[in-house]
Amino acid sequence: MGQQQFIFETDDGIATAFCRKGPALWLKQLLGLPCGLHGHNMGPPRSQGLGILVVDGQRLEAERLSLVESHFDQQTATFTWEGLNGGIRWESSWTLDRETGIWSRRDKLQNRGGSPLTITRCLARFPFAPSQYLLYAQHSDWCNENQGGWQPLLRGGHLLYCRGGRTTQGNTPFLALRDAASNQGVSFHILPRGNWVIKVLTCPAGGTLPPMAIVELGLADEDLHLTLAPQESFPLPEILIQTLPGGQPELAAPRLHRYLQKHLFASARPSLPVVYNTWFDAFENLDPARLHRQLAVAKEIGCEVFVIDAGWYGAGPGNWSQQVGDWREKEKAAFRGQMRSFAEQVRAAGLGFGLWIEPERNHPSTPAVQEHPDWFLPGGKGFYYPDLTQDQVYSYIRSEMVRLIETYGLSWLKVDFNFELGNDPAELSLYYTRWYQLLDELRASYPQVILEGCASGGMRSDLHTLCHFDGHFLSDTVHPLEVLRIYQGALLRLPPGRLGKWLVLRSVGKTIYHYGYPPEESPETLVAPANATWSESLTVNIDFAARVAMAGQMGLSGDLASLSPAARQRLAEHIAFYKRWRELISRSLGHLLTPPKPKNEHTGWAAIQLQDPLEGTSLLFAYRLAASSQTQIFRLRGLDAQSLYTVHEADQPSCYQVLTGQELLTQGVSITLPQPNMATVWIITPQEA
Repeated sequence: MGQQQFIFETDDGIATAFCRKGPALWLKQLLGLPCGLHGHNMGPPRSQGLGILVVDGQRLEAERLSLVESHFDQQTATFTWEGLNGGIRWESSWTLDRETGIWSRRDKLQNRGGSPLTITRCLARFPFAPSQYLLYAQHSDWCNENQGGWQPLLRGGHLLYCRGGRTTQGNTPFLALRDAASNQGVSFHILPRGNWVIKVLTCPAGGTLPPMAIVELGLADEDLHLTLAPQESFPLPEILIQTLPGGQPELAAPRLHRYLQKHLFASARPSLPVVYNTWFDAFENLDPARLHRQLAVAKEIGCEVFVIDAGWYGAGPGNWSQQVGDWREKEKAAFRGQMRSFAEQVRAAGLGFGLWIEPERNHPSTPAVQEHPDWFLPGGKGFYYPDLTQDQVYSYIRSEMVRLIETYGLSWLKVDFNFELGNDPAELSLYYTRWYQLLDELRASYPQVILEGCASGGMRSDLHTLCHFDGHFLSDTVHPLEVLRIYQGALLRLPPGRLGKWLVLRSVGKTIYHYGYPPEESPETLVAPANATWSESLTVNIDFAARVAMAGQMGLSGDLASLSPAARQRLAEHIAFYKRWRELISRSLGHLLTPPKPKNEHTGWAAIQLQDPLEGTSLLFAYRLAASSQTQIFRLRGLDAQSLYTVHEADQPSCYQVLTGQELLTQGVSITLPQPNMATVWIITPQEA
């Protein structure tokens, strides 16, 4: 049989081409980026085919994986390969969303033989044509999440990975690859289930040609030693592949958001309530009298849920982190066994009640670990995690979470994750299958409860995890400028309305004198933490801090009771504005009108346009930072050039303009802010035809 070619095109004409000849299948082009060697299935084995598999020590790739089935229709392609004389089967299903230009690739392995097989590597492969390539990747660590940049692909390659189930610690499961000559590129997003890896390898193409770039990605393989029983199947992580308009990840972000809202989050809650969390008031030191004062102000300014963070639990000695795993209420500190009464008072004030929990981390002194050591596995820093693959352990963890929900009438459960899990022969894929199942069961059984994900901030903020929570905390740092930068990087791989951010404030009154004011007339000074604690603080403009927090899932913490009536009133106005627009924000597409910058870059301007994919209305969040001019022009994106739009600043609704989409796309909106570290929101609404 001769060579056959199958071409798929996105709505804007970007092509993907598969070639098939006999038992071989390969990519000639992936979303416009050339693949293979001269478009053929040539070169050494590591540059051929669409996967690499190592089974019982045998490396299966290229001709050692034989195509036995293939099917193509208008937007799907499915393939089946076999190896080991039919003993192992690899199925691969590709689906193209033509509107967004995003491919979803889902693969599955099956043991077709009569004896167990041991898998030590199983990665999707994408071989790209010889050229000079640039890579965009993100390093991600505590309070330094989503920090990205371009670098050349050097001979030998590049490695991205995570360890211990902290799926966005070290790196994020995201890679962009760009041809330096043509500026064409693609990006890859893994939806991990356990540890993951992305390898970008160079492969000599012969002669004077530059090397090929081979991208291999999926389930991590450093510790992988997975046994498949006869006839057992094993799904690999889903991979999303998208084109890079202009070779820039920030230009690809809105299409990714549209795809995610349509396919992953179509049934998500339309929005979340505004939450107050106790952590940045006095951390684990929970004084009920003080909390009553915070509750009164939280109600006054419009908060809808009051969450008690770490420190309420544990019967033994030590601080909050030494009590994790013992979810009995403290009897000699915090609420002294009376937290149910406090929860009733929160509800009487009209707010929902919530708690913090870290169900996966267990201190060795906790009763469950002492009584059932066989239920737990060693994790990082001397802690233990539950072996959820055991039914009785799964039931125990679930029952503890259910007990808390029912005992305290919870409407919010913040689920944290502050350590690494241990080494695992399945790279934690089986553990995570059970963990996600547990979360989904809780959400189905208690639909009134918000499940908030957290992992020392954003150390597990991947797409797969986000599907099982109602939102995820962005970062433990609450420095407004740093939060803004971390958020920009997050938008390259996550939808804007699913990310939680806190506005954290404390008033120091008039104790800091302002230049140009007599001491007795000095205005109130508000401060925010300069990191993840109050060890350092910075003065903040309340409008700036609020408008950083509200571009996502808005929450508050800190000492609200210290704020003056004027500051409380201004906060109430911001919360009311957020409530008016939160459903739009929740389902929005994020246009990064300024490219992401490093966390410590506190100069210039930043702007994000959150656009409603249903009605076309946009909120333009603009932030003036240090060393910047008073006025900046921002050209909007995603508008209909022929439509008319009403444009006005949020604080001045009666002062508006009517402009065409073409004017907003080409001439933009001119924004003036008189001082650095100020922010504004503009509303752009399409007029009815």
